[in-house]
Amino acid sequence: MIYKNYLYFCKNACFNLIIVSKIHSIDFEFDHDYALIGIHSVLTDYRMAYFLNSHLDIRLRRFKDDLDFKYENCSFPLYKFEDETAFTSWSLMANKYVFTENTSEGGTIIFPEETKISYLIPEKKRVDYFIKIEGLKDDAALNKTLLNINKINNIMASYAIDPMDLKSRDNLIF
Repeated sequence: MIYKNYLYFCKNACFNLIIVSKIHSIDFEFDHDYALIGIHSVLTDYRMAYFLNSHLDIRLRRFKDDLDFKYENCSFPLYKFEDETAFTSWSLMANKYVFTENTSEGGTIIFPEETKISYLIPEKKRVDYFIKIEGLKDDAALNKTLLNINKINNIMASYAIDPMDLKSRDNLIF
C-alpha cells in the first residue's frame, strides 16, 4: 500500500513540475495597413513637399523630429499631414541619407573623409522618397493619387509598393 501511494505521489509531483516549467510566448507583429508609394526624383525634400502639396491639395509640413536610427547614426527628414476631414494621414520621407565619415585614424591618407549612403528601405535603393498614406479608402483613390503625382515635372516615376514585400517594413512604423 505504501508503494502504491508513493507512485501516486511521484506521478502528481512530476505532473506539477511539467505545468510549472511550461513557457508561454506571444508573437506580435505590427499591422501594416497603409498604402505606400515609391517616388523617383531629383528634387530636394522641401521642394518635393511643396510640389506634392500643390498637386495633391494636401499640406505636408516638416515634422519636428526626423526619423532617427541611432544604431546606424542616420536620420531621415519627415513631412506629415493629418487630414481630419478624410481621416487620412500622409507622411513623406526620404529614402537616402548621405553622410561623411572620417577614415583617417592616425595614418596619412589623401582623402581623410569618405561619403556613405544609408537607406531607410535598403531593398529599394533606387527609390528617392516614400509616401505613406494611412486610411486611404480604396485602390481607385490610390490610382488617382499616383496619376496626380506623375503629373509633377521633376518626378520621373511613382508607383505603389506592397509593404508586406519589404524586409525592412518595420522602419516605416512611427
